[in-house]
Amino acid sequence: MWKRIPFFRIFLAILSGIFLDAKFQPMLPSWMIVLAFFLSTAICLSSTNLTIKWKWGWILGACMIGILVTIGGTSNALRSNSDKIYPHIDASIVLLSITECPKTTSASNRYLARVFRADPSRFAPLGKTYIYIKKTDDTSIQPGDVLLTTTIPQLLKKNTNPGAFDFFTYSKQNGICFTMLLEGPSQYIKIVQSAPSDKSWIYSVRRKILSIIRTHIENRQNAGLAQAMLIGYKEDLDKELLNAYTNTGVVHIIAISGLHLGLIFMLIDLLICTFAGRKRSARAGIFISLPLLWSFAILTGSSASVIRSAIMFSFIIIGNAIRRKSKGMNSLLGSAFILLLWNPDLRFDLGFQLSYAAVASILLFDQDIKKMIFFKNKAALYCWSMVSITLAAQVLTTPIVIANFHRFPTLFLFTNLVAVPLSSLVLVLEIVLCIIHPLDTMAKGLGVAINVLIQLMNDHVLLMEKIPFGMIDHIQISNTMMSLICFYAVAWYFLFKSPDKSVYVALVILGMALPVMHHLESIQTSKTNEIHVLNSFGAVTIIHRHGRYGVLTASSNLLDNKKKTNDLLRQTGIALGIEHWTIQPFPNEPVMISPLEANKTRSWVLLCHAKTISLDILKEEISKKTLILADASTPVWKIKQWEKEAQKLHLRFKSIPEEGPHTIRCHQTQ
Repeated sequence: MWKRIPFFRIFLAILSGIFLDAKFQPMLPSWMIVLAFFLSTAICLSSTNLTIKWKWGWILGACMIGILVTIGGTSNALRSNSDKIYPHIDASIVLLSITECPKTTSASNRYLARVFRADPSRFAPLGKTYIYIKKTDDTSIQPGDVLLTTTIPQLLKKNTNPGAFDFFTYSKQNGICFTMLLEGPSQYIKIVQSAPSDKSWIYSVRRKILSIIRTHIENRQNAGLAQAMLIGYKEDLDKELLNAYTNTGVVHIIAISGLHLGLIFMLIDLLICTFAGRKRSARAGIFISLPLLWSFAILTGSSASVIRSAIMFSFIIIGNAIRRKSKGMNSLLGSAFILLLWNPDLRFDLGFQLSYAAVASILLFDQDIKKMIFFKNKAALYCWSMVSITLAAQVLTTPIVIANFHRFPTLFLFTNLVAVPLSSLVLVLEIVLCIIHPLDTMAKGLGVAINVLIQLMNDHVLLMEKIPFGMIDHIQISNTMMSLICFYAVAWYFLFKSPDKSVYVALVILGMALPVMHHLESIQTSKTNEIHVLNSFGAVTIIHRHGRYGVLTASSNLLDNKKKTNDLLRQTGIALGIEHWTIQPFPNEPVMISPLEANKTRSWVLLCHAKTISLDILKEEISKKTLILADASTPVWKIKQWEKEAQKLHLRFKSIPEEGPHTIRCHQTQ
């Protein structure tokens, strides 16, 4: 296998170095010393005679692996943002260089910018920040603009409830560590107007494509889906329609992925072969296919799945040009090696994981599944090929989907069989539409055809979503159990592939380990007794967990919003392992909650709706060891006031809105 897939060892070595650096976090000079040792050893052995090389060749191989591991560790130390600690900005005035077009939220536009200290004597980059500018501000701000402001960006804080999307970790992995709100032009001055940049052509092309789609596809919902499918623009995508595609297992159609790049590659290759001939197409691909594929990858946002596809197709194109056939798995691991070396934090990216898992799964299992049934009829053979690819892709992606989304679409196969061919046809027609849009009559007719096809696809997806057993939801499974199940499935695969005594032993051991581990986890869960004070804007949200039973006590303004309440129950239920809920309202009045201790001391105090309470009044009731908790039902200005009072009185204080949810461990039930 090593000779057939040389990138396998290289990939494993790089990945090992990344994980070693993330786990132990050695200083960068330590990696340099280790690299120097392996390099010097390898050079010394390479300069010896053949006899020594033959006898001690394994040491040279080990040094090469060591060099690769060291490169992986060094890359993580230099380029990873996950473990970096960012200090508060020590400045009175900063410059903000806008780097991306705004993303629209309910009340504001969110920009991404680089922060610079404005002091000429200490001018330096300080990091990246989100800028929220209210929609009432009609100032035109574009990428390339530079703003001057005295509003200082604040560090992002991790204040996410259990099971909710971890925006803090996502931002940090992307090198974004600050956030700020600008309420209007009075808080900033635009000192530099946007000038043409390296990315200006991307924004202009995207605007042109969006204009073409909106002009020729009249249905707004269908136009939003067409924009997402072609260039990954999701601002106009209908949220309910997106949920339907997610619930039926065909959301990969909307996300720009290898499917889209593969279709574009086939179209370009077909055109080159038509005009240049088969013999010249291989070399022509380097000058035509490569630039076009990479331009499309950059145009759509350079997501991990798109770059993965672009690198793999680049290997194929270059291999064809030099008349060397590239192996799929070797190309896949080669692209992973390049991406992880460039950005080690991509290993956390869900799109990266799903993209590589899907392609690896197809390469490993598609042929075996396809050989199970043979058809002479070409149409039947094509349909079976679609089925086998869809089933093969699910083998490695299913554990990732369940671990992250805790749900599984049972009818994914039937949805994909219709949606994938239709989406492929729609994508091709969209490309043609962008090419022929100056021909108004033809473009209108093509726009109508695209609209009809998208509507057919939407109707099919919405129909499949309505089937009651189409989704297994609330799948609660630990990472340990998921790992055991995956090993169990792998053992069964090897049993069918090449039966061996060791495989039977592994199946027996894993088969016994699964129910034992499940029983142990159930016992541990049943004994858990906790109180969780969550962060819900303007509302009291307290969960008392007793094993798999939970009591939600919340303000009426939260409970009246059924969708928000259901989302909260689902997210926290999955994260905490709660299956049965009891809901009770919380009074809309100032309340202080504290435990009743045997020695009449209070280990913690929770203040709810308590904007009229002063800590000076409470100091007689609490000790300096008592933790004072302020939840999100109290206004921020009052919490800030309490923080100052707590510092003055030397009391322990925690702000739930700023510092995130708080968990209180109760006694273990017997």
